[in-house]
Amino acid sequence: MAQYWNIARMLLDRRVTAVPRRVLGELKRQGRRQLPAEVERSLHGLLPGLKAVRFVQRWLDGEQITRHAGQWVINSFLPPFPGPAFDRMFENLLSGRRLSPVSAFLAVTAACPYHCWHCSFKRREAGELSTGEWKRVISDLEGLGASLIGFTGGEPCTRPDLPELVAAAAGGGAATILFSSGAALDSGLLAQLKAAGLWSVCISLDHPDPAEHDRLRGAPGCFARAVENLRQASTLGFYTMVGAVATRSLLKNGLLPELHRLAARCGVHELRIVEPMPCGLLAFDPANALLNQDEIRALRRFHVETNRAGRRPKVCAFNQIESPELFGCGAGTQHLFIDAGGEVCPCDFTAMSFGNVTRAPLAQIWTTMSEAMGNPRRHCFIQRHYKLVRQHSQGRFPLPPDASLRVCAEAGREDLPDYFQQMLGRKA
Repeated sequence: MAQYWNIARMLLDRRVTAVPRRVLGELKRQGRRQLPAEVERSLHGLLPGLKAVRFVQRWLDGEQITRHAGQWVINSFLPPFPGPAFDRMFENLLSGRRLSPVSAFLAVTAACPYHCWHCSFKRREAGELSTGEWKRVISDLEGLGASLIGFTGGEPCTRPDLPELVAAAAGGGAATILFSSGAALDSGLLAQLKAAGLWSVCISLDHPDPAEHDRLRGAPGCFARAVENLRQASTLGFYTMVGAVATRSLLKNGLLPELHRLAARCGVHELRIVEPMPCGLLAFDPANALLNQDEIRALRRFHVETNRAGRRPKVCAFNQIESPELFGCGAGTQHLFIDAGGEVCPCDFTAMSFGNVTRAPLAQIWTTMSEAMGNPRRHCFIQRHYKLVRQHSQGRFPLPPDASLRVCAEAGREDLPDYFQQMLGRKA
């Protein structure tokens, strides 16, 4: 019932609905549909219709809508609202582009003092952009309409200019996220990042046992640093997240609830869970690390059941949000990743370059990539096609653009995920 009234409050708030209503009105005049019909009718009306509220409630079943710093937050896949980043998502629909990225993650450095067993960034070609180059990339991302800009690595906190880069992204209207292992992060840097306009801090915490977390991350004492940084970030008012890699042993031993309770004690707002991915250190022998279908279903149940029960923090599992029944995989069509050397890839885990920002305009690279990747897919691209990527890699990552285009052609297209089929009126 609380979720129902939160949705009604959102749809009644003109700060939330004004830009969507204006944009959708223009799209309607153009004969283009961009949201499910019931939601469009609600936004065009004076009051949120009962059917529309129920539709959005079904869509958000298994999520927790919460308030943070005067804004609504569904999860870290979407910008908080009302706000400029949220408005930009809708204004992008009038850009004339076939697709625009909702989010972009920037690996601003390859350097990291930790030695994590699953690191998705290892095995990439070396390189590092200057402050000026990254600021130009951030400006180009704003031109493309990216609403969420995440800073990752390597360990992004090893870059002394990180607050300056965050300020450039936040100043342009994006919601900004720091993804950190906790290394090189302290209260002083957190305060600088807060002043620069950083919205969210996500710190890695893979296991509730300190010794096991330290072993998995290859750095003694990193559990204690992560916990302390999480508590400080929460105290400073960030939207704070624990970022966890869901290993088979974590699921088998029933430790997710314990990790969730630890996150709650740290005062975080979201437990963000990704499964092991067949890339980086797992690119050549991932079979034993990848979750099977039963384990994926268990992780999805944990996401839904925890959120339905209203237990804090909320849970955001990638394989639930990106499931065929919801939004699917948006790699290269709703999301992009730029590595430390400037190579533009579909996502953090798909090491296929479609161009380098130091040699070609980002808008041109995005067009090439989004057309090659097609549309949002029902299944994670790298999970489904990692053997094909490895076959074309010749042992080097990321793949060069010509090889990446061949992979896309051989992988073929997929049907749209259910949400987009509903948006286009193809699914009841």
